Amino acid sequence: MSAAERLATLLPPEDGEPEPSAPSEATTAPNLPAEFWQARPELAHVRQAAHAAARSADAVLGVTLAHLATLTPPTLRLPAPVGTPGTLDVAVALIGPSGTGKSGATDVAGLLLPIVDPDVAVVAIGSGEGLIESYLELVDEVGEDGKTHKVKRQTRRAVLAMLDEGQALGEMAGRKGSTLMPTIRSAWSGGRLGQANASEDRRRQLAPGEYRFALVAGFQTEHATALLDDAAGGTPQRFAFFAAPDPSTPDDAPEWPGPLGWRPPLHQAGPMPLDATVAAGIRRRALARTRGEIVADPLDAHRDLGQLKIAGLLAILAGRTNIDADDWHLAGMVMDSSDRVRAGIMWAAQHRAREAERVSIARHVHRAAEVDRSTDERALEVMARAVANHVHRDRCDGGCRRRCVSRSTPSKYRAVVTIEDATAEAEARGWIDTAGDLIRPGQARPA
Repeated sequence: MSAAERLATLLPPEDGEPEPSAPSEATTAPNLPAEFWQARPELAHVRQAAHAAARSADAVLGVTLAHLATLTPPTLRLPAPVGTPGTLDVAVALIGPSGTGKSGATDVAGLLLPIVDPDVAVVAIGSGEGLIESYLELVDEVGEDGKTHKVKRQTRRAVLAMLDEGQALGEMAGRKGSTLMPTIRSAWSGGRLGQANASEDRRRQLAPGEYRFALVAGFQTEHATALLDDAAGGTPQRFAFFAAPDPSTPDDAPEWPGPLGWRPPLHQAGPMPLDATVAAGIRRRALARTRGEIVADPLDAHRDLGQLKIAGLLAILAGRTNIDADDWHLAGMVMDSSDRVRAGIMWAAQHRAREAERVSIARHVHRAAEVDRSTDERALEVMARAVANHVHRDRCDGGCRRRCVSRSTPSKYRAVVTIEDATAEAEARGWIDTAGDLIRPGQARPA
């Protein structure tokens, strides 16, 4: 078997074999169902606004929830069925091919729920240190010595970090010494951010419960694996994924519904009350994980907390600060959709890897075939020359026989080219003439 033939056996079959982890119908249609949008007037409002602008309702909802988080004071916290009270800090990923309106969805959300609070900064994310710096400014303070000094203090309550091209997240995180991914993870959890340096003007610290954070990043599907690649660090587990394409967008634009008209909740401090049945379910699943009775997919490690964040924001969007069973149910739909979008990213990555492997093997097969063909052609010419030279030189009393000329050929080539092929080639070049079993010199001879 030639090298090309051996390599060809490695090629995946063209037909009859399913793609790895072939996406289900749910994965290829990951959007939120009509039931979700019809559940509440404010959700129908978001969908109508998105469709009026020919944008994905799912993507507009994701950005709207991020806006809502930054406009809600950090003193309002999630309940703690297990552990300690959580926060409403969120990370949103808008996933879709180029041209599906990820940036446009951000614009629509800005019209629905404008951020006009001076205590909220909208920034382009660049580094972990830069993110923390967005909350801080140098201000004048009178020190113990009675003199005025410049010191760094938190002057903004919340930051909405935006990233139009999500693949840059992986590039920034890959820089030596980057703290971006750990900062995002800590901010999503509402943990302490920053580091204490020797000089006061370089000190960057944010205390738990004193800031609000939201991140919106747009990813082309093929680049979203940069986010999933940090699964070991725990970053993708903290994101809610929203589909940028929306097949339900109608041909005729509905009327623009105007802004949401949302107002911050009156009660802005303390943990949000939670439905007892929901709390019991969260605790039951946490106990099962702690006892080793169930092992969750690593990508679902924070699913309950992520769902609780979405449920809390949906409650606040509805004008309440208590999380009821319906909030939890609707948030579950959002998380299920997020899982389908994430599964689509994983399938697309596997599909690209498979195609890359196929192309690589095919390229090697082609190269090996070229080598095999070159070797065969060289062997045929050497064998034909050897036959012709023998016949012209020895003549063999009126003509040589095939056994005689066969012994004149190099043995290493006889395994590649038969004596019949060699004599046929020599005769085609006019080097020999054959008559029955006899081989005689032709009119020409090898140069």
